[in-house]
Amino acid sequence: MARVKISEYRAKKILLGDSYKGILVRTEEKQKMPKGGTWVAKVDQGVKKRFKQGLVAVGVTPAQAAKKFALWQKEGFSQFLLEPLVPHKSEEEQYLSLDRVREGIRVLHAGEGGIDIETHPEKVGTYTIANDEDLAIVSSATNIPQTFLRHVLEVFDKNFFAFLEINPLVIQGGKAHLLDAACLVDSAGEFFVTSWGQDDIVKSRAAHESEARVEELQNTTPASLKLSVINPNGSLFFLLSGGGGSIVIADEAELEGAGKLIGNYGEYSGGPTRQETYLYAKEVIALMLKSNAKKKALVIAGGVANFTDVQKTFAGIIDALSEFAPKLREQKVKVFVRRGGPNEKAGLELMCAFLDREKLFGSIHGSDDVITSAVADAIKFAV
Repeated sequence: MARVKISEYRAKKILLGDSYKGILVRTEEKQKMPKGGTWVAKVDQGVKKRFKQGLVAVGVTPAQAAKKFALWQKEGFSQFLLEPLVPHKSEEEQYLSLDRVREGIRVLHAGEGGIDIETHPEKVGTYTIANDEDLAIVSSATNIPQTFLRHVLEVFDKNFFAFLEINPLVIQGGKAHLLDAACLVDSAGEFFVTSWGQDDIVKSRAAHESEARVEELQNTTPASLKLSVINPNGSLFFLLSGGGGSIVIADEAELEGAGKLIGNYGEYSGGPTRQETYLYAKEVIALMLKSNAKKKALVIAGGVANFTDVQKTFAGIIDALSEFAPKLREQKVKVFVRRGGPNEKAGLELMCAFLDREKLFGSIHGSDDVITSAVADAIKFAV
């Protein structure tokens, strides 16, 4: 049972019902835009600090909103929200959040809302609601109408909400306006509610085509195959094995000041076959060849495996490297290796002979060298 994000649109629709006039816009669906009015346009994919990232446009016409959506789509986003602008003064903004804890519902409130509330923790009051008496106390302390607070709590329980943040919340004439909202639900609740479902659980960005293909491959094997595209025009591309080891290696690049050079992150582990490793490696190599970087390094590294066969997986990687060898040489790509585990010696010898023959050799390290050896060499080459 995990906490997962649902879209802002769905959270507000559940909380406000038919009175909510927001419009959900998805790139794969045709959506009729309103003809007039003043609106707020935003990315609706669970992204934090949207305003500071330029993912919110305030006071726009429908035509201007459509242009924003097209721009954000180019940045990899696919789901957006269009809401009527609520004119208000900054001093009307409040902060409100609810979180499910052992004692009941923990409520955080501040009389000042907005994007900088996190920098003023001293202004946030903390309360716990376990019964009607607590509800009345919180309403009195925060000046939030008790009817609205009660409704939020009922919705919170009925719809398996685990966390809700409204920032800012504006109360005008006794009516609550939720200008921005973030909501986490208990994933197990999907079996018991009709108010939200899989379509409402958000992904931060649209999947890169390489990510999508690796995800399809992952669904066909008990092994673990993961890929996240970070910077398509990066210089450092990773074929990493083992979750813990892969994190250490990627972190080393960040610590050495080369974080902006990282093109991808991911891992292969759990004993993938030669063919599965070939298909996975092929995606990473193709991604690297499309990069506009002047220098490119492929880092094949990981910890000391327990049962993933180094020789077998290296044979799969070599199959992929062989397919692209002419282009790799043309782009002067170098390959840096550090690996240990079953058949380590045979695997490293196989890789060394191939890289030397194809003029792709960067460096090769076994389990006697520290886990960050290959990435350290790759950084020196790429910078």
